[in-house]
Amino acid sequence: MTFKISKEFSIGLLVVATIALLFFGINYLKGINLFNPTNFYYAKFKSVNGLVESGDVMCRGCKVGLVKQIIYNYDDPTSDVVVVLQVDNSLKLPRNSRAVLETSMLGGATISLELNQQVPITDAYERGDTIPSFVPSDMMSTVTGELVPRVEEILPHLDSLITALHTLAANKDITESLKHINKMTGNLEVTSAKLNRMMSKDVPPILANANHITTNFSKVSDNLAEVDFEATMNRVDSTLNSFQALADKMNNGKGTIGLLMNDRSLYDGLNTTVGNANNLMIDLKENPKRYVHFSVFAPKEKKNK
Repeated sequence: MTFKISKEFSIGLLVVATIALLFFGINYLKGINLFNPTNFYYAKFKSVNGLVESGDVMCRGCKVGLVKQIIYNYDDPTSDVVVVLQVDNSLKLPRNSRAVLETSMLGGATISLELNQQVPITDAYERGDTIPSFVPSDMMSTVTGELVPRVEEILPHLDSLITALHTLAANKDITESLKHINKMTGNLEVTSAKLNRMMSKDVPPILANANHITTNFSKVSDNLAEVDFEATMNRVDSTLNSFQALADKMNNGKGTIGLLMNDRSLYDGLNTTVGNANNLMIDLKENPKRYVHFSVFAPKEKKNK
């Protein structure tokens, strides 16, 4: 006997499979793993700005669950908003742990679980318990509450500052000063160009000459290093000793120069001789006939006689 599937049964099976696939697909897109056992906790907030269902539940930077449901009490608008947290079954929440609503700069929000490290893990919340909640002040509220009043205080001073800057900009002296600064900048550019030319033309020859002088000094230093200063100083010392001995002889009246310097009678005799020679020269100039007898015309006078 053959088993024949009716057309209606095939259509019904296809619809069921489609619904099941749609259900699992939607939950998968929400981040819900239907095959992973989870626990449910509740947290109450005055406001859940930016928090949406299927939002992340984080613990120390790791995703441990998601926001299952956000319940708003339409009958009592003053009551808290209840958030159902679906977290991994392996995560234990010690007593006095709390759910922190963190808002990002882009407007989104997540739930961060801060675990109480002072309580042992055995003393943990049970499934379905309501855990404490906390909403820190976000950046925008900080800006609104702290910076805006300060900005309001600064605005009158800023207005005065803008007025003063406008008055300063309209001052003719500022314009003239800017013109002078412009001229100074032009002069500095000209000076810089001259310095560049000097550095490129005049400085290299100077450096070459300095290098040549340094080379000459090096050669002189090498020559001085080769000189035997000890022998030279010995020669100088010997010469000085000879001069000292000559000076001692002169002072002691030894030698010709010593006798001339120390013998008074010899000095007087030389002085007298020089004086007599001087007198002789004077008399020779005044009376030359006394010493020299000659006549140019003597032979002619003898013929006339």
